[in-house]
Amino acid sequence: MDIIRLGPDDTERFLVLRREALDGDHMSFRGASADDAALGAPWWRERLARDHVYAVVQNGAWLAVGGLSRLAGVKLDHKGLVWGMYAVPAARGTGAASRILNTLEEAARSLGLRQLQLTLMADNARAKALYERHGYVLYAIEPESVRRGNVYTDEALMWKRL
Repeated sequence: MDIIRLGPDDTERFLVLRREALDGDHMSFRGASADDAALGAPWWRERLARDHVYAVVQNGAWLAVGGLSRLAGVKLDHKGLVWGMYAVPAARGTGAASRILNTLEEAARSLGLRQLQLTLMADNARAKALYERHGYVLYAIEPESVRRGNVYTDEALMWKRL
């Protein structure tokens, strides 16, 4: 398995995988592919140019992706946000997601970030276990944060000091 940093030229392939995640495992994410489509490919091209976004690749197939954004502003730029973590079902349990998370943390350290934050659906036990293995700590639950049809679901907020 190799790790590659994605850039603007990877936007189309990235969005295909992201749509697979959001539509195929929609209960695990707060995002929706309709929201991504509304933002449009140019917005995502800019994000891939700006953020640190990585993929685990094996034999040309993307197995997992994840991104890191630095928060903006002189009072917040010591923090980063881990976002868009996804491993294709066949790659779960292979260490691909851990490889992405380790790479994001290395990128954060190289940027001089002091801490990372992330959010996840509170009922996503698999993701929570991954983050806890990497030293992330739950610091809050936002009640009824995400609407899934007619049901409102809690979101967990986690952080890690680098």
